[in-house]
Order: sequence, then structure tokens, then C-alpha cells
Amino acid sequence: MSACQTEIIYQNDGFAFTRCQVCERMGLMYQQAMIAFDEPNFDAFRRYLLRLDFEQEKYPFFDGLDRVVIETYHPDVQFTLLEEEFYRLKACVIEANTQLRLLDMIRKL
Repeated sequence: MSACQTEIIYQNDGFAFTRCQVCERMGLMYQQAMIAFDEPNFDAFRRYLLRLDFEQEKYPFFDGLDRVVIETYHPDVQFTLLEEEFYRLKACVIEANTQLRLLDMIRKL
């Protein structure tokens, strides 16, 4: 990890998306959680989030608040998000992907 040269692709309030210029691993930090991806797994996670709708996926938790459970590619790791958190994460992932694609296109010129 110490050989990584991390660049910030997209950053917004409580969200950061990075990519290493050496190994190309991607990092997604949302609030206090951080998850790493290779490109195919990030794309799969993005497509998964796009398909989710809070109203269809929400579940009442023990504290009386509705949350959606977000699966990751690791079976033991899930996120539980309130409605606002869910939609903010979804919007940030979409924007991070857009910025990533733009950066890649610019670098190919």
C-alpha cells in the first residue's frame, strides 16, 4: 500500500473516491466506512446501487427507523443507510463514476 500514488477522483461532503495511479485500486470512503474495489467490482457496485430504490428496499430496524441494507462484494460487510444517506451515496457514486470516465477520456487524448 505504501507504493500507492492515490489521486482524488471525486470528493464531496463526507464522501471521497480515489484511485491509485500505480495499482489502479479504487477507494470509496463514505462517512466512517471505507471500501476498496478493482474496476469491475466498482462498476458492479455502481450498477447495483442504480437498481435500488429506498421505498422498495427499506426495512424497519430495532430503533424504529427505516433503513436500506447495501450489500458489498464481501458477504460479511453491509451498509445500513437511512433514506437521505442512501440517496446521497447513490448520487456520489454516480458522480464519481462520471468524473472517473471523464478523467480516463481526457488522458487518452
